Amino acid sequence: MRILARYIIREHLGPFVLSLAILTLLFLMNELLEILDWVIGKGLKVSIVLELLVYNLAWMLALTVPMAVLVSVMVAFGRLSADGEITALRASGISMLRLIVPILLLAVIVFISQIYFNDRVLPEFNYRTKSLASDIRMTRPTIALEPGIFVETVSGYTLYLGGVESETNRVEDVTIIQYLNFPAPGPPRIIRADWGTITFDEATESLNLDLRHGTVTEVRQGQTRVQDYEQLKTFIAMEGTTLRRSDTGVRGDREMSVAGLRERAAARDSSSIRSAQQLADLPAPYLARVIRGEAVDLPGAGHSTEPADRIILAHRSLANNLRSAERSRTHFRRQSNAYMVEVHKKFSIPFACLVFVLIGVPLALMTRSGAITGFGYALAFYLLFWVFLMVGEELGDRGIVRPWLSMWAPNLVVGTAGILLMVRTVREQTVIRWVEIARRLPGPPGRWLVSKLETP
Repeated sequence: MRILARYIIREHLGPFVLSLAILTLLFLMNELLEILDWVIGKGLKVSIVLELLVYNLAWMLALTVPMAVLVSVMVAFGRLSADGEITALRASGISMLRLIVPILLLAVIVFISQIYFNDRVLPEFNYRTKSLASDIRMTRPTIALEPGIFVETVSGYTLYLGGVESETNRVEDVTIIQYLNFPAPGPPRIIRADWGTITFDEATESLNLDLRHGTVTEVRQGQTRVQDYEQLKTFIAMEGTTLRRSDTGVRGDREMSVAGLRERAAARDSSSIRSAQQLADLPAPYLARVIRGEAVDLPGAGHSTEPADRIILAHRSLANNLRSAERSRTHFRRQSNAYMVEVHKKFSIPFACLVFVLIGVPLALMTRSGAITGFGYALAFYLLFWVFLMVGEELGDRGIVRPWLSMWAPNLVVGTAGILLMVRTVREQTVIRWVEIARRLPGPPGRWLVSKLETP
């Protein structure tokens, strides 16, 4: 039986690795579109781009691993069924349960490893992704030195280069219009040069210019002064063009471990309870003071207000305070729900690996699909599963559904259906009784479908 178990596992490993690579690549292609904009616009180094891609791989793997499990089950068992190997194994006295157990054990291993990954690795990588992306967004674009184009990306300057030799940093026909320290309506300083060199110093974040054979034109006290030079060395400050790393330490719900999420949820629950207690205790003493004729939170202590108006204003003030306490209670409760939803998500998504084995095997035997068809079925089924998970997350965050139920409902529904279908499969019963369903259809269409299904 060990030989059979190894054979079944080997049949799944290929589709699993291939589908995991394809699905992850699809996610990467989507991220690359945004990253390429940063590369082109901000001049990022290749090492920074690779680092950002590695950090993004964490959340991609958290999503693609369960789906790869479903694809491998659909493809492997679909092929075994289509080639008649399942029938041959059953005829040899080998039950379906023995064929499924090795894959279930593998799914358990993947499930446990994904829980550790989601609790330890994923939050840290999500935090680093957010920090690095924020630092990149704060970085100013670098200058694109292209001939014949006016460059206005540097604050206070306009540059024009007639020719550029990127290998030697040599530039021809240079014109620099400096508005810095020459605010409108005064005319700017104009620097011209026949040629020169331009280099960027990352340490000082400055554009260093060594210009040759040119003029400097300025207007001082209404008079224009033109000064010739043979060599002029100057620089243009470009602060913010170099990526600066930061570490704010502020983490969102997807950047914390289970322990951190539970701690924050407990703190928000405590704040919600205090707000609810304030909401319950507020009216009694408030109204008691009004009955005694005391001014309550009124301008000028309410001395100049008529008694009847004083009561009305006091009631309005009480209503405002009650609404404020209710908003605080709702806000803290929603934050607690969001944290607990994230806690259950860290377990429910990995658990889908087991659920997909339970539902994937019967579906594969029923459809007898090949590799491409099995991949298509798995993709459609996973998208449906993910839609229900996203809807559940929204309902859980709002408090409409309990956080644990919002995240586990897709697994409960799909898992129950998978168990029922798996029991029928293990008992070697027909997974779906198509003939009985066809007989329930009225009229000629039902009779025609029955005849086709009963035809050997």
